[in-house]
Amino acid sequence: MVDIILEVIKRPGHRLVKLQGGETLKIPTALFALNPIKSGEVLKLDEYSKQVALNEPKLALEAAVRMLELRDHSTGEITRKLRGNGYSEAVVKAACDRLQTAGYLDDLRFAQGMLARYQKKYGLLRIKRELFMKGIAADIVEEVLSQGDGDAQLDAAILQAQKTLRKKSADPQADYRRAYAALARRGYPPDTVKKALSAVLDREAEFLEDA
Repeated sequence: MVDIILEVIKRPGHRLVKLQGGETLKIPTALFALNPIKSGEVLKLDEYSKQVALNEPKLALEAAVRMLELRDHSTGEITRKLRGNGYSEAVVKAACDRLQTAGYLDDLRFAQGMLARYQKKYGLLRIKRELFMKGIAADIVEEVLSQGDGDAQLDAAILQAQKTLRKKSADPQADYRRAYAALARRGYPPDTVKKALSAVLDREAEFLEDA
């Protein structure tokens, strides 16, 4: 198949190539550098695709490794980023499989790291949503959340409740609802929210009695 290149648009991580026939190609930046094309050229799609495919596995793997050098990633993150930059699904899967086998890509380790960082300021419901957004499988999410530190969660919720309840109004019930909503937005389950608010209000009551 032969077509004419109308436009080559530079995008982060890839080039977007618009063809006269209406088709659009997304070519990863590294692959485009090895196989450059420009507007106005006649493009033999089959030949060009074969040229690009020769180096695609190697460059996809290198791109994934660079991401992991910056920070730990989930398999879902690596997959989305590589696919978003134009690497084919089969090549992306092969790269991820290779990195998993080598131990560089580990969703369980990634999820445990997120739990360790997030449980100091967010509730398990928020952490659960974040893990799913990162593409972590449900069984891994449940396993990791079962390792959560309940005491640390309650302590963090109490600190957040104290901050929220510092701003008083003439309506204590409205203050309570506002604090409840603030903790809920951070992903704390209802029972943790109630315990945290009760702990803060009880301390305040004790302070007033001793004053």
